[in-house]
Amino acid sequence: MHAPANPFTAFCQRAFDFLEQAGIRHLVIGGLAVGVIGEARTTGDVDVVGYASTEDALALITKASDAGFDVRPEVERERLRATGTLRFRQGPFQLDVILASLPFEEAAHARAVSKRLFGRVVLFPTPEDLIVFKVLAGRDKDMLDAIGVARRHLPTLDRLYLDQTIQGICDLAEDMEPWRRLESVLRKATGE
Repeated sequence: MHAPANPFTAFCQRAFDFLEQAGIRHLVIGGLAVGVIGEARTTGDVDVVGYASTEDALALITKASDAGFDVRPEVERERLRATGTLRFRQGPFQLDVILASLPFEEAAHARAVSKRLFGRVVLFPTPEDLIVFKVLAGRDKDMLDAIGVARRHLPTLDRLYLDQTIQGICDLAEDMEPWRRLESVLRKATGE
């Protein structure tokens, strides 16, 4: 098999292969997911929700180093402790693993759909679940992504699922801000 001409494609293939070989269930949620499910945008990283215990995540740090990622183990152990995330770089690209911590994330994995990307079969969230992930992140870029996904899938969006899922998260967090962000996304997607 010949090497891909595009360095980012090669990185994505290595990242997906690494997660598969490490036995980490994952769900693609970042810019790659937005490009597949929503509206195209550029990205230089692979963002996934990783379904792993803390012990498995700590072991993943060593596995990433052994697999050729640029890893500073002490930095990644502290990042994992402080934020529940890991970041593995190779050249200009990075693999971000966000450890699942909410019941919603497990439900999103159960609802996920397999798609072929860069010659690999990977799991992507449904449009509704990607909107929820983006609304929870809440950065300006994430909100624009959520609007694009909502706009593309507006006729078929399961609004009841979105409302119930966000309400459950808001209740758990005792914070209604995700609800307000979702409402804003849906208003902008419909052009209101």
